[in-house]
Amino acid sequence: MMWKTLSGHCIYKTSEEVRVHQNHLYRWLTFGSDALHTLISRRHPEKPRLNYIHQLGFAAREKPGESCLLGLGGAGVAHALAPYLKDFALDAVENNPEIIEIASRFFMTERLTNLSVYHEDANDFVQKSSARYQHLMIDLYDAHSFPSHCNTHDFFVHCRELLFPKGILALNLTNVVEQRMLFDYIRDIFFERTVSLPVKGAANMIVLAYNGSTITPLLDLLKNSGRLKKLCWNAEWGCIAGIESY
Repeated sequence: MMWKTLSGHCIYKTSEEVRVHQNHLYRWLTFGSDALHTLISRRHPEKPRLNYIHQLGFAAREKPGESCLLGLGGAGVAHALAPYLKDFALDAVENNPEIIEIASRFFMTERLTNLSVYHEDANDFVQKSSARYQHLMIDLYDAHSFPSHCNTHDFFVHCRELLFPKGILALNLTNVVEQRMLFDYIRDIFFERTVSLPVKGAANMIVLAYNGSTITPLLDLLKNSGRLKKLCWNAEWGCIAGIESY
């Protein structure tokens, strides 16, 4: 991704080291480090520029339905899903009002007519919301880590309760070693009905979990997508799938 950010310059920054950068083709968001939190094309924001977005949004693309995103960031995931969710609502939950403002001002969220953004803590939202979703995508990271108050078994229990029967949860693990416990929570709560999707060229792994009595429908979704390259079993991570990018 480094060539995409060549000749870039900072166009906005805050006291908390949140920065927006851009060059002629791209715009990106960083949180207190050089790591890219969001990277979008200024002309075609719907085309993902960070590899993990392909895997995080896989199920929502293949089987569109009412969707919720925990963590808005620079709206890269929301833009990537917009062409597939035209007939469905997409709710995004973001606790930082400054990030909501930045996403609107610099990352074109006003173009997303089906997007509703809620200024709320993700842990509070999953406990209190009466909404139900076919897809719940979790991308909750600041400059350093997954929020500690969401790093609990109860948080993911509430996440499962937001899903319709046969709904699918997708979690972005930015570091599979440090965040192994999140996977263990999900595997336990969803009775091992999980598939892990490694992200090419990154430390990320996306975990999909199926809210049903068997994992078969999730495996069928992968097989019928036309994008499945590899499906295998791993003693540590269970079922692992490799998919082509969109």
